[in-house]
Amino acid sequence: MSFKTGLVVMICNLKPVNMRGIKSEAMLMAASITGSDGKRQVLPLSPPAECKPGDRVVVQGYEHETAGAPDELLNPKKKIFESLKPDLFTSDEGVAEYKGSPLVTTAGQITTSLKNAQIS
Repeated sequence: MSFKTGLVVMICNLKPVNMRGIKSEAMLMAASITGSDGKRQVLPLSPPAECKPGDRVVVQGYEHETAGAPDELLNPKKKIFESLKPDLFTSDEGVAEYKGSPLVTTAGQITTSLKNAQIS
């Protein structure tokens, strides 16, 4: 699988782990869906073109200034991301959402071309 893209959405406050002998300190956020032919399609989430590396992603309705500081490091024992994952999907328009509310930056919505797909 090969991704050719510009900006992507990453979770960067994960505990570092070794994956196939390489230290990984972040996770690429992607949408995935299995077609009627049984083939799985995976595409990365894309922030607006105006974004800059390091821009924060929040759930719309949480103001950027008042959303609070992100955790320095997510505690893997608390399984925080795993508890959020069942509610992360893309909409009919391909907008990334958490419980039906768009994921946004100060520049706009996070999107992908996969519609009604699970985000992980």
